[in-house]
Amino acid sequence: MNLHASKLPFLLLLLFITTSNRFPMIKAPFPGSLGLEHIDPTLPPVLPGQTPKCSALVLQQDFGGIVGSTLASANYSHPRECPFPWTRVVLELSIAASEVQKHRIAAVWIDGAEVLRSTTPVPMLQGAAFWKVQKDVTRYSALLRQFGVMYMMLENSQDAYPGVYSANVSLHFYRNAVEQTNILGVTTSHPTIKGHYREPADLILPISNKNGYIGSGFWLMINDESHVATSAIKIPMNAYQAMLEIFVSYHGTDENWYTNPLGASNLGQPSNPFSQGTNGGFRQIYATIDDKFVGGHIPFAVIYPGAINPSFWSPVASIGAFDMPSYYLEVTPFLSLLLDGQKHRFGLGVRDAQPYWLVTANLHLWIDQFSDSCKAELVQYNLPPLKITRNAEWTSVEGESEIIAEGLQRYEGWVVSSKGNLTTIVEHKIKFTSKVEVHNQGLVKQVEMTNKETAQVKVLRDQQQLQLAELTREGPLRVRTLSPSAPVGRMFAQETILFHYLEETLSLSENQATRTRRLIDRQDAEGSTLMLDGNPVWENGSTRSYYNYRDEMTCYIREVNAAGGIVMMDKSASCAAVSDV
Repeated sequence: MNLHASKLPFLLLLLFITTSNRFPMIKAPFPGSLGLEHIDPTLPPVLPGQTPKCSALVLQQDFGGIVGSTLASANYSHPRECPFPWTRVVLELSIAASEVQKHRIAAVWIDGAEVLRSTTPVPMLQGAAFWKVQKDVTRYSALLRQFGVMYMMLENSQDAYPGVYSANVSLHFYRNAVEQTNILGVTTSHPTIKGHYREPADLILPISNKNGYIGSGFWLMINDESHVATSAIKIPMNAYQAMLEIFVSYHGTDENWYTNPLGASNLGQPSNPFSQGTNGGFRQIYATIDDKFVGGHIPFAVIYPGAINPSFWSPVASIGAFDMPSYYLEVTPFLSLLLDGQKHRFGLGVRDAQPYWLVTANLHLWIDQFSDSCKAELVQYNLPPLKITRNAEWTSVEGESEIIAEGLQRYEGWVVSSKGNLTTIVEHKIKFTSKVEVHNQGLVKQVEMTNKETAQVKVLRDQQQLQLAELTREGPLRVRTLSPSAPVGRMFAQETILFHYLEETLSLSENQATRTRRLIDRQDAEGSTLMLDGNPVWENGSTRSYYNYRDEMTCYIREVNAAGGIVMMDKSASCAAVSDV
């Protein structure tokens, strides 16, 4: 797209638009009460044509437009005709919105343990909208096989809107063979390829707000980097493996943290053209056990449906928006801190955080059924803080800033159980860059982020390797915004080009066999916005989405092009059709 070539149409728009009214919304292209469907072009948890053994509608709730929605709840039990174990369990969240709404955050919990976090789209077409989120929740079987309570929260923004969200949460249980991604018994769930254990955990303990059922959800709120949210839990003394899963979302000042420049005042320099709080585009989520750091991740920059240019994300969701990624930490080497029958304090924090973040975590535990207790020891602990370099040079409204973070962490521990003496060795490498440039008297702004992590988990018995899991994840982001001319009064135009990308490769070696799975999720978007007093009054954009998943059993490709709030092209292919690609 030639940014300068489209300057004239914007000047014409400036001549004809009134300063008191928003541009009229586009009419929906087809009739019907449901309105426009919003989609997430990712690998479905189950391929079309496969029928669940049974399904259960667990929860139904209408969430109004008022600030501070009510937590919905419903008793849960799996259908009698579908007893545990299951081949697969799929959670389906279906929502219909009666009016155009600002994006909101949603979560589903079972007995306080989070199983889904999602955002709602911002329809560009007038009237109703609907969408569906499907997630493989087989790894939460420890929760699903018991009687419990399912909770859902759809948190409103700070403003009130007239519309209503009607939400249904269903569970689909499969007991027959499922022809879908299954490497070493581990399934995948967009947008991250999940861990390396063969079977789901025997026990899942939530690290969340214990009184969430009487309030507005089980979220723990983090307001700044000095705040570590904690929850005390006691684990069985016969646990032999442990994995910590962290859910996060960002709000308020930090809703667009990934585009933040680093103000010179943050480095003690007087020149700072930005408002207070511009502390750069670096964040690290992390966990502690009894104040001991046990690992962290740079979060993938999920772009909310109302961010940058909302027309980019209607009707195709941004990467990770419908099923926000959770982040896994292998904590088996730290079991020696926990196997004493006492409560221990788990902490969750966000480095460089500004108000505010909502976090929870689940501790997945594998239990030794043949012993009452296990012995463990932390052999090596080398988790130094990330090395961070910050630079900023600003003069008036021009300049640039850069943050570079990198580090290598390694820890090792053994556990003795009925399975023998197993040693788990974890290595985690992070390399991150955030760069913001502003030129031409503030008319051109470019954000570039690179985020690469590699993790290796090795399991040994008597110095013999039993399993090796290697995961590489890259999540670059580029956003370029240009104002073709100086503001005309209170109004100005913006043109934006965006590139967003997620690539994950997981290699699993076990029993002298190595299998690899690879995921690519890419979006390219460009569009225009007309701003009045800093708020958008007209938007238009187009987005090209490309999704590619491959392993030894499955390959799935889908391409979707959308423009002006309408899907222009949507095509997908399976293994047979893309064997030569």
